[in-house]
Amino acid sequence: MKIGDTTASYISYLLECADSLGASVDRLLADAELNPRELQDGDNRIDLTYLMRLGYGAIRQTGRPDIGLILGRQTGITRFGHAGLAAMTAPTLGDALEIITRYEPLHGRCYRGSSQLTRNGQQIQLEFYSIAPYNDYTYFVVDAVLGGWYQIIQWMTGRTDLVAHALIEFSTPSYYQAYDATFPCGVRFHQEINGLVLKPGALATPLLHSNPALHASLLRTCDELLTQVAMADSYRNKVLKVLGTMLHGKTPSIEEVAQQLCIPPWTLRRKLKDEDTAYQNLVDEMRKDVALSYMKNTDLSFGEIAYLLGFSTPGAFQRAFKRWAGTTPGEYRKSLEMQRK
Repeated sequence: MKIGDTTASYISYLLECADSLGASVDRLLADAELNPRELQDGDNRIDLTYLMRLGYGAIRQTGRPDIGLILGRQTGITRFGHAGLAAMTAPTLGDALEIITRYEPLHGRCYRGSSQLTRNGQQIQLEFYSIAPYNDYTYFVVDAVLGGWYQIIQWMTGRTDLVAHALIEFSTPSYYQAYDATFPCGVRFHQEINGLVLKPGALATPLLHSNPALHASLLRTCDELLTQVAMADSYRNKVLKVLGTMLHGKTPSIEEVAQQLCIPPWTLRRKLKDEDTAYQNLVDEMRKDVALSYMKNTDLSFGEIAYLLGFSTPGAFQRAFKRWAGTTPGEYRKSLEMQRK
C-alpha cells in the first residue's frame, strides 16, 4: 500500500522501544513480513504500512496501547536526522520548528499531508495532518509525533512552559490517563486537528544550542538532500500523494490534481504517459490500496468505504473490489477474521 514512507532508523527506534517493553523483535518483523535486512541502512525508506503493523504488533505483545506516548518521551533531536541538527542550532524556536516541518520529507513522507507551523493572529499551532479513520494501527502514530515534538521543544529551549496544550483529532482513548506523563500541559481530544498550541511569544524563545555558522552549513546540507528526494520523486508518486489528500468522499479530476501540482492538465497527462502510466490507472491503484487498508484495519461498513473512496454507489465499489481482490468485500473480510483466530 503506497501511503508514504519513513526511514529504517525510525523503524529500528520503534523496535528498540518494543524490545525494552518485552516484545519479541523477531516475531514483530515476521508478523509484519519485513525483512530485517531492510533495516541495515538507516536511510533506507520503509513503507508506512510496516510502521503501522509493527506498532500494532508491539501493542498487542506488550499490552501497552500507550507505546506511541513512550516513543514520544524518548525522542531525541537526532531522530530528525540532518533536519534535527539544523533545528537545534537555529537562533529561535520559531526557526527550529519551521525547519522541522520544511524538511520533514527527509525523515518521513505521507501522502495524506504534511506537518506545518500555522499562525492565526495570536494563535500559533504546530500541526500534524489527519490520518483518519483512526484505529489501533494509527493512534500510536499521532501519540509519537506530538509527544516527540513536545519533548524536543523542551530540550532545545530548556523551557517547560511554552506549550499551552495538545490537540488530538480522535476521541478519548481507553488509555487516556497515560497522556499526563507526556503532556503535562494537558490534552484536548476530539479536535479538528492534531497539534500543539504554543503560548504567545514562544516562537521567539532562543535555543540553548544555537550556532550560526554550523546552522548555515546544516541548512545547505538539508537543501541538497531535499533536492535529491524531490528529483527521485516521479510524477506517478506526486499524483498518488495528491490523491491521498483529496480522495475523501469524491474522485478528484485530473484537472484538480494538476492544479495542486501547479502544472497544466495536458502536461501532467504527458508526464504520466512518459512514465508508462495514466491518471485513471493511478486513481484505481490508490482506491485499491486504501480500500484494502480500510478492510484490514477498520470496522467501516462497505457503504462507508465506498463513500470515502468516491464511488457513486456501494454496488460500484463491490464490483471494483472483486476486480482488485478476486473476491467480494464480504468474503475478503471473513477471510481476514479467520486468519486472526
